[in-house]
Amino acid sequence: MNAADREERGHTATTLTVTDLAGVVYSSGRVFDGLSTGRLDTENFLRSGSLAGVASRADLALLEDLRDAAQFVIDHAGCSIDAGFVSAVNATLTRSGALHPGQLRTQEQAIGVSTAYGRHTPAALTEDALQTLLDGATRSAQVQENALALFVELATAQPFEDGNKRTAVFVANSLLIGSGAGILLTIPVNDNDPGVARTFNDLLARAYICGEHDGVKDLLRSHGLTRISQ
Repeated sequence: MNAADREERGHTATTLTVTDLAGVVYSSGRVFDGLSTGRLDTENFLRSGSLAGVASRADLALLEDLRDAAQFVIDHAGCSIDAGFVSAVNATLTRSGALHPGQLRTQEQAIGVSTAYGRHTPAALTEDALQTLLDGATRSAQVQENALALFVELATAQPFEDGNKRTAVFVANSLLIGSGAGILLTIPVNDNDPGVARTFNDLLARAYICGEHDGVKDLLRSHGLTRISQ
């Protein structure tokens, strides 16, 4: 990367605000955690802290965590995507809900995800194993493909007690922001068509249980990658 590229990447990151990540915050909160607050009210909360339209105390806690995670990845754009960074993202995202924010789960906890295709209970990861996963997911020359791989691999691995999918999408966006690509990764959701989120969740479940990653990646390519409006 030459000096001009580094300057442009830094400029892109420093000019972003959490409001620019409203689509990431809203879509991940809605699809992964049942956020009831609407899209426009979510944007207003991120822009000004307005609580008008925030549907519940649970929504407020979730929005605060998502907002702080958005600010965290903006502030750390360009940092190495290593195991320590991923744990820090998780700690920010789950501080209001997890017993041990940012700590890798243990095998004894038997944490998993129930899907239409069966229960997904992957083996717990050590810090070294998490680093190996991250290295493997970011080996492409294409940053968008690396972001998609980071999301699917981290979500599938379920390395933490809570917030794994949220962590995965914010880590993927950290990579995109740091690259200066001008692209963000959102979760497919359409307020007028619940089938969009259902299709996404079904494809992600197939990635979990059947190892079929291409389907969910294809959907994210077509409906998840969005250009940053500046």
